[in-house]
Amino acid sequence: MDEKTGYKILIVDDDPLNVKLLETFLSKYHAVRGAYSGEEALEILESGPVDLVILDIMMPGMDGYEVCRRIKSSESTKFIPVIIITALSSKDDRIRGIEAGADEFLVKPIDRVEVLTRVRTLLKNKQLYDELKREKDRVQNYLDVAGCIIVALNRDGTVKLANKKCCQLLGYTEQELEGKKWIELVIPEEERQKVSLVFENISDGNLESARINENSILTRAGDERIIHWNNSYLKDSEGNITEILSSGSDVTEERIATIKLQTSESKFRALFENAADAIIIFDFDCNIIDVNSVASDLFGYPVDTLRQMTQYDLLASEFNDRCQEILADAMDNKFSRFEVTCEKKDGTRVPVEMGVRIIEYDGNPALLSNVRDISERKNAERILRESEHKFRILAENANDVIWTLSKEGKFTYTSPSVFKLRGYTPEEVALQSFDEIFPPEYVNILQNAMDNFRHKLLEGKGNYSETFELEQYHKDGSIIWTEAIVNPVFDEEGDFQFFLGATRDISERKKAEEEISLYTEELAKVNEELKTLERMKDEFISNLSHELKTPLISIKGYSELVHDEVLGPLNSKQKDAMKTVLDKYDHLSFLMDSLIYMSIVKSGKVKYRLDPIRIEDTLTKVVDYFSFRSQEKNLLIVFDFQEHLPLMKGDVEYLPYLFRSIIDNAVKFSPNGSEILIRAFEDNENIHVVVADSGIGIPKNEIDNIFERFYQIDASKSRKYGGSGMGLYVSKTITDIHNGDIWVESNEGSGTTVHVTFPVLSRSK
Repeated sequence: MDEKTGYKILIVDDDPLNVKLLETFLSKYHAVRGAYSGEEALEILESGPVDLVILDIMMPGMDGYEVCRRIKSSESTKFIPVIIITALSSKDDRIRGIEAGADEFLVKPIDRVEVLTRVRTLLKNKQLYDELKREKDRVQNYLDVAGCIIVALNRDGTVKLANKKCCQLLGYTEQELEGKKWIELVIPEEERQKVSLVFENISDGNLESARINENSILTRAGDERIIHWNNSYLKDSEGNITEILSSGSDVTEERIATIKLQTSESKFRALFENAADAIIIFDFDCNIIDVNSVASDLFGYPVDTLRQMTQYDLLASEFNDRCQEILADAMDNKFSRFEVTCEKKDGTRVPVEMGVRIIEYDGNPALLSNVRDISERKNAERILRESEHKFRILAENANDVIWTLSKEGKFTYTSPSVFKLRGYTPEEVALQSFDEIFPPEYVNILQNAMDNFRHKLLEGKGNYSETFELEQYHKDGSIIWTEAIVNPVFDEEGDFQFFLGATRDISERKKAEEEISLYTEELAKVNEELKTLERMKDEFISNLSHELKTPLISIKGYSELVHDEVLGPLNSKQKDAMKTVLDKYDHLSFLMDSLIYMSIVKSGKVKYRLDPIRIEDTLTKVVDYFSFRSQEKNLLIVFDFQEHLPLMKGDVEYLPYLFRSIIDNAVKFSPNGSEILIRAFEDNENIHVVVADSGIGIPKNEIDNIFERFYQIDASKSRKYGGSGMGLYVSKTITDIHNGDIWVESNEGSGTTVHVTFPVLSRSK
């Protein structure tokens, strides 16, 4: 990349210093232009072509998210790659960037090599897209002059290409067809399975069985056309089938009569054999003409045997005289439904519900009968009767008032204990409205609760209980405090039936709460002052994080430019000086992150988000952070990761802090030219990480204290090697958050081994 490309890059940032920094990174290779607001950036994009946009988020006026959304929503600019660069690093900020349409998301301070790499990759992708679009337009011209229908599909059945003849027949534009599921859009539902099988055979390379086929398609206007298809496929350079290519001709007039006949017969047989109920067809003498397999399963006879039987062979003897009555009822009303008892082959009796309708079968009048086994329903009705009996015994002997409330808000049942609570009998309560039971403010609460329940019920979220504290009127004119627990009751189909509740007197408890309330008001005044101080501290910590990180962005960026000799050659002393600056920057950044993290933890404001992650990715990322220092000491860092390690649940933002402290100590205390081993393996349903060095080691009597905050083993050693005494405390805190364990094995003078374990989430594929 020594010569400039023809690409134009737009850098958008309200900070001229940041724009200048990125221009320095990129201007050697590309034409670079800066914009200092979102509005200016959009004007530049409208005035001329731009190949890539590097976009800051925090800008006055229109922020970076909105600029990105507008770029991606415009037909003229939606394919321009966008890289979002910001000092913010939370997962929510990244998610917002992705939702806005960003192609890449980098966090300040940025690395020059990383910026160049990401820019190179996105520009290469854009070049490939432009070449592909030109090739597609050329092929499309060839296809449009063909006299037959031509359509190309991806292996998942989405339309990749359709010629003009195909679009004219279907009534869709090519843009409306591209990317749509061919089967879902144009294939009638009854033929989708057949067409899917053809596509599956072609995708599997079995072209001979699927080269020729016919099926119906639906035009945009709803017309059904029959197409004779000649199918083939396309392969990639490795011989893998990538696309299905079909050409077809309209043979509707030749096939439509035959297809209608076949479809009608197929639908009837499919419904007949796949019905949930047993289906039996009788003639008018109650002889069985035909049955489905469900009837065979229900009665225990083979299908052929049932076809030789009559209705009298299936009904229990006491129902035999019903046959003529059922026939007469069906003749009069065209349909009849009733319950009878049948006998199975093994002699057991089964209650069934039968529906009988007069139909024409094979040109003759017949009786179509749906037979449903209602044994479970009958058993449920019996259990319900027994349950209701038990409920009444329990309710009428309970101290609490047990009640049921209809959907309309009427008390349909109230236990006798309501007389002790309110002085009214259950019969009197059944005639009362909410206004006669509750003061007006509580009537509104109950009405709102019922309205809210109905909304949740429509959303499928109505299965929950609620507890209310309400005042109620006593018959003597007094008002009593009560607590009511309310649960919705549903039937077997999941339909809401009524509310079931229990109410108790809490007057004495409310009196005690009032006394406690007076005392807590005094405490609240004192606590309010403490909360004010706490808020001030939280705001200070938040501002401190941003204010400290912002200047570090420029420090690191320009230091890297000087060290990498982008701004001019350096002599050996200057080179060593810049190495020291970058090393101290890393130390300062690490120290600042640790201090801020400890302050947030102490305030209780830190929020963790545990997502499925691979521990190998986190360890590799942390080791890359120390690559500068490890190279300076000529250290060899060896990875030993077990293949196919399971996933774990971790916070992608804070988990690296844990290992930064551990690996920082390993690098810091290891002698020059030595080796650091980092292992990760599955150990008894845990992920076990080991970091081992051959450094100065830890005395036995110090190991129990090393995870305490600000603890340092020896002041003289600490000053020699640096450190704040916070690293392992932070590691222990984050390990506990992840439900893990951390411990150290070490002997003074012979190295240190740190062990960390985490619970396994799932086995990685």
